[in-house]
Amino acid sequence: MLRRTQTAFCSLVLMALLGACAMIDTVDPRYDSVNRSTAKARNESILLNIVRASHSVPLNFVAFTRVSGSTSVGANAGLPTFGLGQFFPPGLNILPSPPSPREFALSNSTLGGTTHAGNNFDIGVLETQDFYNGLLKPVDLPTVNFFIRQGYSRELLFWLFAESVRETALGQTIEFLNDPNPGLSCQTTRGIERCFSDMVDVAIASGLTIETRRIKERIVARFCFDHVLADRAMKEYGPEIGRFLLSNVHRPRCKIDPWPTNRLETDTLEFTFAGTPYGTVYYEIIPRSGFGIYQFLGRILSSGQQGTLRLRGTHYPPAEDRRILAVERAGAGGCLVDVSFEDEYYCVPLHGAQNTKRIMGLLAQLIAINTNTKDLAITPTVRAVQ
Repeated sequence: MLRRTQTAFCSLVLMALLGACAMIDTVDPRYDSVNRSTAKARNESILLNIVRASHSVPLNFVAFTRVSGSTSVGANAGLPTFGLGQFFPPGLNILPSPPSPREFALSNSTLGGTTHAGNNFDIGVLETQDFYNGLLKPVDLPTVNFFIRQGYSRELLFWLFAESVRETALGQTIEFLNDPNPGLSCQTTRGIERCFSDMVDVAIASGLTIETRRIKERIVARFCFDHVLADRAMKEYGPEIGRFLLSNVHRPRCKIDPWPTNRLETDTLEFTFAGTPYGTVYYEIIPRSGFGIYQFLGRILSSGQQGTLRLRGTHYPPAEDRRILAVERAGAGGCLVDVSFEDEYYCVPLHGAQNTKRIMGLLAQLIAINTNTKDLAITPTVRAVQ
């Protein structure tokens, strides 16, 4: 009897010690899971808005305002139910034999435990005046220059941020629209058909880029020509890229030619080619808004021009996918992100589609630039320490 009592007491002490142990939670797997799941949700939101634009459906923008994880552990331990002494008087014989009077009775009140892990997140719908003011206004040159400095291809940025290019020569102005429809993007002038893609070639071959300067408290920018970029383009793209260059006298030159004194407070969107057979040719670039980029990508998708609109150059030739927008209707090789919309399936391939992945990253950054902290409606956390 004493031995059994000692055993029960030792079991009780052991359970109490186990209940007093603190569970050490490993953060890294849940951190990785939250990181991957929020990235997937963001990419799905971007692709879904591109698909919405292709169906002429209103876009919708949301943003995570808070993501948090929680883990709780509970344990209980108690003394099991057991009997002391003999249950029946000595000499009394009853069949069948009763249970042993000294056995233990265990239940969930003796030893038990619970665990819980969960993720909490808040999502804010971006529907404020400030957000749409930033999203709908044309992207300014300092912002485009910001993306150039991050390593994005100038060719890709020209396709995304230029709505059209207007060319004026011999008193006549024509416009090349940046649209996947060749009937809108191409014009016949002087007996030659030229398209917006040719304007992109002219910009890359001539070394067209952006430079900025600070005027008072504001940063302004202008288009200018960098001969180093022009020489690099001729080597990387080949001499055929310059077939529509009308001359080699391009103005203004970066860090050389003075800024126009009558337009120091605004971005300069014009540049000229001098000494051409048609005299001085003037160009003006009409910029596009962030919302316009979604509409442009949606038009590519709805018109089925994903395989037609391609960049001339690549970051890692020749294996890189040169399609501007690579969205497929089957995910046989795996998808980086996929969505279903109106009973149709859309997939950004897991392998390849490098330009599409860059565009998704750029759109995420562009949305973040235009999102004010007030739009996120962050709920402050107050902790009281006693």
